[in-house]
Amino acid sequence: MPTIERLDLTSQEDVGDLWRLQHAAYRIEAELIGIPDLPPLHDTIATLQASEETFWGCRDDDGELIGAIAAERAKDGSGVISRMMVHPDHFRQGIAGALIAHMMQAWSEVSGWEVTAEARNLPAIALYERCGFVAVDTFHPREDITMITLKRPPKT
Repeated sequence: MPTIERLDLTSQEDVGDLWRLQHAAYRIEAELIGIPDLPPLHDTIATLQASEETFWGCRDDDGELIGAIAAERAKDGSGVISRMMVHPDHFRQGIAGALIAHMMQAWSEVSGWEVTAEARNLPAIALYERCGFVAVDTFHPREDITMITLKRPPKT
C-alpha cells in the first residue's frame, strides 16, 4: 500500500527522488501537449530546494517516489496547488487523487483552493473536476500555452 508523507527537500534523497519524478512526469505532459520546454523541466535540485512550496510524496512499498504534489498558501488564506506529478508507470492508479485528498486534509484550515492546468492536458483537468474544482478563467503565459485556472470553493 503506497504511503504519503511530507517531503524534506533538505534531504538529498528526497530532493533527488523528487527531481527524477518531476522530469519523468513532465516529459510525458510535454509530449501530450506538444510543448517540449515546459518550465518544470528546467528545474534543478537547487531550484527545487529553493522553492517555498510544501511537497508531499507518495512512495510505493519499495520506497520509490511514485507521485508528488506541492502547494503554497496565498495571502488570502486560500491554497494553490503548484505542482502535481505521477510517475508514468503509475498513471491511472488513483495516486493523484489520493495526494490531493491528503494535502487538503493536512491543510484543512485552508479556505478554498486554486490550480492551473494546460488546456490540452485533459487528464489533469478531469482529475481536478472530479475533486470539486471548476474552471473559472484562462490565460496565456506564452503564445503556445493556454492555461485554465480551476477553483474549489471552501467547504461550508
